[in-house]
Amino acid sequence: MPIKYVPFIPEPVEGQAVLGNFNRILKYKGSDDVHMTLQRGMPLYEMEKQETVGENADGNMIIRGECVSACAYLKENGIQADLVYIDPPFASGADYAKKVYIRRNPKVAETIARAEQELNVDELKAFEEKMYGDVWDKEKYLNWMYENLMAIKSIMSPTASIYIELDSHIGHYVKILLDEIFGENNFINEIIWKRTFSHSDVGQGAKHLGRLHDVIFYYSNSEEYTLNTVYTPYSEEYIKNFYKYTDSDGRRYRLVSMLGPGGAAKGNPRYEVMGVTRYWAFSKESMDKMIEKGQVVQTKPGAVPQRKRYLDESEGVPLQDLWMDIPAV
Repeated sequence: MPIKYVPFIPEPVEGQAVLGNFNRILKYKGSDDVHMTLQRGMPLYEMEKQETVGENADGNMIIRGECVSACAYLKENGIQADLVYIDPPFASGADYAKKVYIRRNPKVAETIARAEQELNVDELKAFEEKMYGDVWDKEKYLNWMYENLMAIKSIMSPTASIYIELDSHIGHYVKILLDEIFGENNFINEIIWKRTFSHSDVGQGAKHLGRLHDVIFYYSNSEEYTLNTVYTPYSEEYIKNFYKYTDSDGRRYRLVSMLGPGGAAKGNPRYEVMGVTRYWAFSKESMDKMIEKGQVVQTKPGAVPQRKRYLDESEGVPLQDLWMDIPAV
């Protein structure tokens, strides 16, 4: 039984779309099947330390337990999360199993080993144990998701972000919950990731296209959040098509515009460069320095000068919302 219930306020963001037809209830294991409202709080259980790894003993934790009770522990101890990633069940209609190898009784180990050797039957060595069931009706599933998301939100820092992985048949329902809990304005991206290369259940006579992707919804907890830009390398085709010029020292480069977007309205300076007068993105002093270093190119007389951008100075392509380079699952 829980030590206590840690209170939190499960209020949806004001003015958002709300799935009001769902009965928000919490039902915990060990609660004698009594339904409890969200307002009762998150169940806090006693924690037992299993092991300590590394020197930073207090800086990292792995909590083995159910999501809401783990959130209760974090909230009770004033611990906030800056980044959350969850990969919940998808209401897929399937049970997921793992193979569990039997711990042998020493008295019968010899007999079992002999039987395995003689029969070579894998079923004698292991059995299947259900890890969790993913068979829900939609309303119960969304109730469960709502409760977990509200618990998670209660331990997120004001500048935190959350990533929720789902699939195409349940994701759009959960997105309405996410809009309700985190606010429509705090939705940042829907990431599409290609999780496999092909499916064998499509082709001649199939009634659907191959289902190759999952979705990851990315939300922030407020307008102030941290996103560290990740870059991916340019493809050989991209380099060939865009970085098609080479300096005498072998450095590859492309030509990019130096025009000031918005012109005078944006306060860009106007002056002459190589016989061409325009509004520029750089001051006259900076432009003169680039020309002196050989970084400005005019492809023909009268053409607007452009600046060299070297391949070895580029960080690559900023990460986009379509992920196709993750090894197939």
